[in-house]
Amino acid sequence: MSLLLSDGALSVRREVAGGALRSLAASLAADLEPLLTREIYFPTQKALLSREGGRCARDGTLLDFDPFNPHEHRCPKCGTVYRGELHDRFWIYWYQLWLAERAVHAAVLSALDVDPRFGALASTILHGYADRYDSYPNADNVLGPTRLFFSTYLESIWLLQLCVAADLVTSTDPVLADRVRDRIIVPSRAIIAEYDEGGSNRQVWNNAALLAAARVLGDERAAEDAVYGTSGIATHLGEGLLPDGTWYEGENYHLFAHRGLWYGVTMAERAGLELPPPLVDRFQRGFATPFATALPDFTLPSRRDSQYAISLRQWRIAEHCELGLARADDSALIGALQRLYEEGVPRRDTGRRNSSADVERNAAPSALSRADLSWRALLYARPVLPPLEPVAPRSALLEAQGIAVFRRDGGQRYVALDYGHSGGGHGHPDRLNLLAMDGATRWLEDFGTGSYTDPSLHWYRSTLAHNAPLFSGKSQQRVNGSLEAYDERGAAGWIIASADGLAPDVRAERTIVVLTEYLIDELEWRADNEVQVDLPFHADVALESGVNALEPAQLLGGTALDDGFQFIRDTLRQRALADVPVHGRAKGSDGRQLELWSCSDRDTEWWRAVAPGPPGRGEHAFRVIRARGAAGRHQTLMAWSDHVAAVKFGEHIRVEMRDGSVHTHKRTESGWQIELVAGSARSSIELGGYISDHLGEMHQASVYEPPVLEAIVGTPAVGHGVAIELGERHYRRSEQTWIDAGRPSARIVLERKASSLAVGIEVAASEMTFAPASATNRYDNEQADINGDGVQLYLRGERGLSAWVLVPDAGSTAVRARQIEGWDAPHAVEATWGAVGRGYRMDVTLAPAPDAIDVIINEMPRGRERRRGQLVMSGAAGEFVYLRGDRHDAGRLTSIRSADE
Repeated sequence: MSLLLSDGALSVRREVAGGALRSLAASLAADLEPLLTREIYFPTQKALLSREGGRCARDGTLLDFDPFNPHEHRCPKCGTVYRGELHDRFWIYWYQLWLAERAVHAAVLSALDVDPRFGALASTILHGYADRYDSYPNADNVLGPTRLFFSTYLESIWLLQLCVAADLVTSTDPVLADRVRDRIIVPSRAIIAEYDEGGSNRQVWNNAALLAAARVLGDERAAEDAVYGTSGIATHLGEGLLPDGTWYEGENYHLFAHRGLWYGVTMAERAGLELPPPLVDRFQRGFATPFATALPDFTLPSRRDSQYAISLRQWRIAEHCELGLARADDSALIGALQRLYEEGVPRRDTGRRNSSADVERNAAPSALSRADLSWRALLYARPVLPPLEPVAPRSALLEAQGIAVFRRDGGQRYVALDYGHSGGGHGHPDRLNLLAMDGATRWLEDFGTGSYTDPSLHWYRSTLAHNAPLFSGKSQQRVNGSLEAYDERGAAGWIIASADGLAPDVRAERTIVVLTEYLIDELEWRADNEVQVDLPFHADVALESGVNALEPAQLLGGTALDDGFQFIRDTLRQRALADVPVHGRAKGSDGRQLELWSCSDRDTEWWRAVAPGPPGRGEHAFRVIRARGAAGRHQTLMAWSDHVAAVKFGEHIRVEMRDGSVHTHKRTESGWQIELVAGSARSSIELGGYISDHLGEMHQASVYEPPVLEAIVGTPAVGHGVAIELGERHYRRSEQTWIDAGRPSARIVLERKASSLAVGIEVAASEMTFAPASATNRYDNEQADINGDGVQLYLRGERGLSAWVLVPDAGSTAVRARQIEGWDAPHAVEATWGAVGRGYRMDVTLAPAPDAIDVIINEMPRGRERRRGQLVMSGAAGEFVYLRGDRHDAGRLTSIRSADE
C-alpha cells in the first residue's frame, strides 16, 4: 500500500487490528456481513437533487437512508413512508457514496487479514463500477460536472474512496487495479479537474481526489499540482484555514473541510510532498477548534449555512479527534474524547453502518466507544489512548474567525458575539450577532439553514433571522467585522466589535459585558444621514413596563426575499419613549426565565412577530427594536437568574442585586469599570484590552473584475448601431465546453432611436425550449423560466437598476417579461420575437435609453432538466453557469454612449 501507509506500517496495523482495536475490526466486519450474502445493487440512473426528493413534505425533515431499500423512504420524525422518482433518485446520492465506502471498508479489512471474504466483496464493488461508470450521463448538474451525482465534490469524495480501495487491492489483484485506473480513475479525475472551486470547502475534496488519483496513476506532476497549485492543499491550509485553526466558513464547514484536509495532508506526507511546518501546525490546531465554541448541550452553534443543533456526540467527530491525537499530543483533544466516551449517556444507533463516506448524515447524540469508529481509526488511531482527563469548558476568543465566547457557571452559561469573518458563500449577513444560552435553554440562538432547495433558505439567510442589526429594512451588506477590545477575567469579561458598511455609510459597534448572573448589551450606530435601525432579539419577551399596549400593525422592510420580511406574520407593535426604561420577561419551555431591561436614547418601537424557527421545528415569536436617527444607542441588560432586582440606566448602569449588593458599570478611557458594593465591602473590576491594530487579516473572497466595455451606438442622424458577435469567449458553460455544446452563437445589435434603445438579439440555433408561464421548478428555488431558452436583460437607467427574464410565447410573437428581484426600478420594456432559420430573433425596445446594459442568452436543448449554458454579452470566458439563477453583478453592465458624445 502506498497511498496512505507503507507496507511496513500496514503490517503493524494488522497486529493492532487483531489486538488493541480488535473490537473495532469486529464491528466493521459485522456491518459488512449483510453484503456478503446478497447481490450488490448498482443504480442505473444518476442522482438528482430536487425540492421534494429526500425530504418530509410536512416539515422538511431529511428522510432516513436505508441502503437496502431504494424505493421506500421513511421520515424519522413522523414515520411517513415516501415513494416516487424524486425520492428514489435522491436516495441514489447517499447510496453511491455508501457503496464506495463499503469498498474501502472491505479492502481495509482484507488487507488487515480480518477475513478473506472481504477482499472478494471489495473486488465485486470495484468491478461493478468499472463496468458502469461511463454509462452515467455527465449532464443536468447543479454544481459542477459529474457523472454519478449532481455536484463535482460528491464525485470527488466517491472517487477518493475508490482510489483508496484500488490501492489496497493492487498487490493481490493488479489486473483489477489496472481496470479501475483505466475505466474509473482516469475519466473521473478529468471531469473533476475541469471545475476548480477556488477557496471553497468543496475544492478541498476535489484536491484530495485529484491527489489520490495522481498517486494511484503515478502522475507526479498532477500530484504536485494538487498540493501546491493555486487552489491546492497548501493554499487551503494557508488561506481557508485561518491562523486560529478554524475554517473560514464556520464550524460545520470546518469539520467537513478539515476531514478533507486530513486526507490531503496525510497523502502529501506519504508522498514526500513537504508542506510548510507553520501550516501543518495550523492544520493540527484545527482538530480541536470546533470544541472551543461548543454550546452547553455539546452541540455546535448553528452559524451560517450549518444544519441546526449538530451534536458533537457522533462517531465521526470522535474519530477525527483520534486522528488528531494520533498525530500529536493535545490536552484539548484528550478532554474532548473524555466527554465523547464518558459513561451515563444513552446509547442510540450511531448511523455508522449507513454512513455515506465523508458526506455526513448528522445523528442524534449517542454513547460512543472506540468500536464505533471507522477504517481510518483502524489504520491510524493509537492502539491505546492516554488517560482521558476532563477539561472544563473555558471562554475563548477565535480572533481570526471573529467570534468571542464567554462561559460562566462551569460552562452552563454561554454568551457569544459573532462579529468577524463574513464566511464567504456559506456566510450569512449577521455581523455583530449575539448568542446567549443557559444550559439547554437557547435564549438567543442562530438557526443555521434548512434545505437549500426550500424557499425558507431566504429567511435563514436574512439578517432579520439573527440577533444582529440591520438598516433601512435590508439585510446587511457582506463585510467583515473588527475587534476593538477584548478582556476576560473569569467573573467578568467584555468585548467591543464594530462593522463598517453593513449599509451604505453606516458604522455599527456592539459592546457585550458578561458576568455570572447577567450580560449587558450596548449597540451604537453612526450614519451620514438618518437611517432606520432594527435590532432583532429572537426571544418572545413579554414587556411589562415602559411601553404602551400591543397594537396590530404591519412591520415593513425590504422587499427582497433575503431581507426576510416576507416570512413574518402576526406583527404587533408597542412604543417606548427615549430614555424611558423598558422591562420584560421571556419564559423557556423548561420553565427557565430570562429577564430584560432596556433603554434607548431614541424613541423606539418594540415589535413582536412570528416567523420560522429552527428548521423543521415550526414557528416562533421574537422581538425587534426599531429606531431612527443618524446616530443612537440601545442599552440592554439580560439576566438568566433571579439575582437581579432592578436596573437603572443613565451616565452609568446601576444593577441592584436581590442580596442587596450593587454593581455599577461605566465606560472609562481605558475600558470598562465595574464597581461592586456589598454592605461595607467594596471592590472593582477593570476591563481593558483595547486593540490598537486589528488582529490578523480577514479572508476576503475574490472579486470579479469585469472587462472594460463600452458600446458606442449610432444617433438618429447617423442611423446605425453597434453589433456584438457572441461566441466562445462569451460562453458560460455547464458540463460541456463551447465546442462540445455545438459552438452556440448569437448576434446583438444596439441602436439608438430617438430617446429609446433598440436591442436586437438573434440566436443562431435554438431548439426553442421556451418555459411556459405555468412552468414550475421542481428542483430548487430558482425561477422555472431560467431552465429554458430565453433572454436575461439587465440595465442601469436614470431610476436605477432594472432587469427581466424575457421568454417568447411559442404560440405567438409575444414575449413574457418577468422582472428580476433586486432589479426592480421602473423602466419601460417592449419585446417581440420570431423564428429565424434554425434559431430565433427577439427585438426589445427600452425607453428611455439606459446608461448601461447586459444581455444573457439561456440555451436549453431538449432532453435536459437544467439549462446547458449561457451567452453573456459582457464576456464569460472560463465561467460556469451553476447556481447563478437570474442573478447578475451590476458591475458587469456595459456602458452605452452615443457616437456624437
